[in-house]
Amino acid sequence: MNRSGWILKGTMLCLGLGLLMPLSVPASSENDAAGTEEISWVFDDYGLLDETEQAQLDQELGDIYEEYGYDAVLLISPDIGEDQDYRKYAAEFMQENDIGYGDTYEGMCIFHQPDARNITIVFRGDTQDDFPSNVQEEMLDKCKEYLKADDPVRGYQSLITDLRTGLDRICEGKKVRPMDIREGSFAGTFAVDLLLCFLVMAIPTGFMTWMQMRKMKTRMQQANANAYTADGGLELKEKRDLFLYSTISQTAKPKNDDKNDGSSGSFSSGGESFSGSSSDY
Repeated sequence: MNRSGWILKGTMLCLGLGLLMPLSVPASSENDAAGTEEISWVFDDYGLLDETEQAQLDQELGDIYEEYGYDAVLLISPDIGEDQDYRKYAAEFMQENDIGYGDTYEGMCIFHQPDARNITIVFRGDTQDDFPSNVQEEMLDKCKEYLKADDPVRGYQSLITDLRTGLDRICEGKKVRPMDIREGSFAGTFAVDLLLCFLVMAIPTGFMTWMQMRKMKTRMQQANANAYTADGGLELKEKRDLFLYSTISQTAKPKNDDKNDGSSGSFSSGGESFSGSSSDY
């Protein structure tokens, strides 16, 4: 083969490599973009949080996903109206956005409406049985203390901390109880309850002892006036009023149609079972 033939083949090889290289660059860029895409766990449609607060809460919720494989999201929304069921609204939000990890869709949604002054939590998957209504109400009671003090971030963090505590107990094969998420240690709570029981028993016991000591005196004031009347000096007659007819009036108790204030327990949304609690503050 002559020299011009080698030059022609080398030129064709360089052109072929040049055509292939651009095809590989976009695919690599797409993979890098997909690998660096971040998942958001906070949906602030109300505009309540600043960038720092949103990043902090997003990190805490992301840590729960990394540690437990559990989807937990925060939804802050304008008032959706009293005619809406707040718990079902949060459940539909979870279904529409595929919030729920694994085959059983394990997840939780914190739904806050600042204008309506309502806080709602909804559980999806098997954890709806692990967090019963009394535990959910305890979680909301702690959160509402911060919301009433206009500190919503601390309120959200309180719910996240309680969720983490419950998930820890579930991983250990234990049940989640209200006392497990109650503030203060179990020993401290037991000591306070024991002191209250002692006071409750001591007060009536002390009063009864004082009454018995008074009766032991030989001279004391008589409550009955008969001891101070002479025989035949006073005659009392008893008189009674008899009524032949009586009228009883009954007033129906007003029905509470507010389905969002204090509602808790299991419910259905889109043919799927959920559990949640909603409360005003």
